[in-house]
Amino acid sequence: MKKVKRKVNRKRIVIVVLIPILCIALLIANFTSIRLSIKGYHKEDKKVVLNLEKDDIKDILDYDQIIDISKWDKVKNDSHYLLYDEYYRASKKSVKKVVYYIDSYYERMEDLNYLGYTKDVLFKNSDVYTISNLDTLISASVPYKKAKKYLAIKGAQIKDIKDYVDSGLKPLKAVLSVSYPGIDSSKRDDRTYTIEDPANLLVLIKNGFSVPSDYVPSDLRDVNIPYESEVGQLRDEAATALENMYNDGLKHGYSIAIKSSYRSYETQLEVYNDYFAMYDAAYAASLVSIPGSSEHQCGLSVDLTSQSVIDGEYGTFGESPDYDWVEENAYKYGFILRFPENAGDKTGATNEPWHFRYVGKEAAKEIHDKGWILEDYIEHHGFSYNLRLN
Repeated sequence: MKKVKRKVNRKRIVIVVLIPILCIALLIANFTSIRLSIKGYHKEDKKVVLNLEKDDIKDILDYDQIIDISKWDKVKNDSHYLLYDEYYRASKKSVKKVVYYIDSYYERMEDLNYLGYTKDVLFKNSDVYTISNLDTLISASVPYKKAKKYLAIKGAQIKDIKDYVDSGLKPLKAVLSVSYPGIDSSKRDDRTYTIEDPANLLVLIKNGFSVPSDYVPSDLRDVNIPYESEVGQLRDEAATALENMYNDGLKHGYSIAIKSSYRSYETQLEVYNDYFAMYDAAYAASLVSIPGSSEHQCGLSVDLTSQSVIDGEYGTFGESPDYDWVEENAYKYGFILRFPENAGDKTGATNEPWHFRYVGKEAAKEIHDKGWILEDYIEHHGFSYNLRLN
């Protein structure tokens, strides 16, 4: 029997072939949109992302977080959504501040990257790397590889980075000598600084180095030892140490008491004004600290007296045997005599045998053993906190 040849339906074949091709073409054309959907982006955010440059889209797809695009579009911005999100997660700043910083940073990014200041370096400490400081770094043209050893020092000031490098000194010495000659009050220094961590036990507070006017220690408490006229308050650690010193003193026949301890900024302002009303300006300045520059505001300093002075046996605490015992033993409890005799040029204060400052046992022992004052300790170890140039 003769076989009948079937007529080939060319149109059908074309359609069969074209359908998968069209499907693949559509898949390719919408592949980015599909990937965004899979990642979790909704329709409106996808529209915004798909209008970005290809490299920006790729970076967003590769990013391990979902970016809330609409959040950044609440303020005028330059569409650097990935950078906004990265910086926001690192800094926790407001949307407005994030957008301002990133849009400003982006304009400088090429120059900063050339010098080695990557976003990983900058975003971790953006309070230090302000836009103004970024401009300083670019102008100084000091590569990060060379600058980082200086910038790692607590208290380093970016505006001084070129001077640090040019000094040829070791990093700590360079930072302290260039930016902080005023540690030694005998050296002229017109700069003033605000301490950014006033709760640090080793803060150097003096004229030129102040704490914010609204700073009040969070752990102030009454000290359970006698007082001359007002209940003494110190931070908890310092209060405990003073109580221990008082109790041990009693065992040896000495009885210390508090004359003055914590003072708020407002109280220090009243004391300051009173001194300037009573004495000429030069003498008053040697006797009282500028408000904000008094150790009493940090809750770590105490002016001591003794029961023997209160009872009239001695005229001042410095004349009493109680003082001799405290001077000899204070370091064991974490206290130092803050303004000793013959150190006034460096401390900027006259001799105050009644003024003791809590710095912790370790620092107090080193200061005692080496015959230092707090300024010497800072010059040797550097700051353990950052300072903001005013």
